[in-house]
Amino acid sequence: MNPANMRSTVFSLAVAANAVLAAGAKSCDYRGAVEPPAPAPTKAAATPAAAPRTVRVAGVVLKWIRGQREANFRRLEPLLRQAAAGGARIVCTTECFLDGYAIADKTIPLETYRALGEPIPDGPYCRRLAALARELKIHVVAGMLETAGDNRYNTAVILGPDGALLGKYRKQMLEHESLRNTPGDGTPVFRTPFGRIGLIICADRKNPDIVRRMREAGADFFLCPSGGMFGPRSNDPILQARSRENNVHIVFVHPAEFLVTGPDGSVLFQSVLGNRLLIRTDEIDSAADRNQVFCFDLPLPAPADAVRRPVPDAEGERSVRTGND
Repeated sequence: MNPANMRSTVFSLAVAANAVLAAGAKSCDYRGAVEPPAPAPTKAAATPAAAPRTVRVAGVVLKWIRGQREANFRRLEPLLRQAAAGGARIVCTTECFLDGYAIADKTIPLETYRALGEPIPDGPYCRRLAALARELKIHVVAGMLETAGDNRYNTAVILGPDGALLGKYRKQMLEHESLRNTPGDGTPVFRTPFGRIGLIICADRKNPDIVRRMREAGADFFLCPSGGMFGPRSNDPILQARSRENNVHIVFVHPAEFLVTGPDGSVLFQSVLGNRLLIRTDEIDSAADRNQVFCFDLPLPAPADAVRRPVPDAEGERSVRTGND
């Protein structure tokens, strides 16, 4: 789809007084987005085409507090509520929002680090996220450290609007994380009423084969909870390349950036909030704590596309089947 012809609406819900939007973004209240003005009619105007069906996806750009699960959860909860009030049907956090990407600090004692993980879906914070998803009737994609026996995984869960676990994705490209975490080895695709979602986490975006395999398995669009590098010089061209190679939208959510790339590799929206990923507890609500909820209306797959490929269920995945499945 040509981005110039796509009626996608970008808006933000400010959560800090000093939060700023990138040029071109539109603010909105919780009733919905500000619609772009209609073009002036012409004498030879054709019958307008029907607006494409869309789903509103929200990204929670939230600074980490290292190793503080309760503080991170409490900071996320009002932002999830704001996203839902703004009409979002799918809300995505950053990578490892819950533990504050504690894997980055190898001075944390190993047993302390391992205790930051929890089983999925029976861990206490996963259950609390599920309760929020159920209350707000939204899909939630959330990054956390997963405990599975002796292993720890950098995982993103996807919870349905009934609070049930639709599935989980384990990061594969671990780099420095391999000292303490175990890589995932699957590329599941998750069915929702809005199409099939592919999940990749941070460095996975640098591996074209991971994205390609998910696209071939039927992913209609991708969500990428992330940390690490960000911005137009080091990060954005990577997402643009993956979008262009696979003719697909990608939504990237990071503690300092929200980015949406289109099927032709174009940047449909981008905003950077400061240059910090991490804050201390005494910096909460300070100028360093620049957080925001961004929403973007993604085009839904056409009905014919929704049945183009069968998608086998991944182990532990509960698929939500639509009338097109």
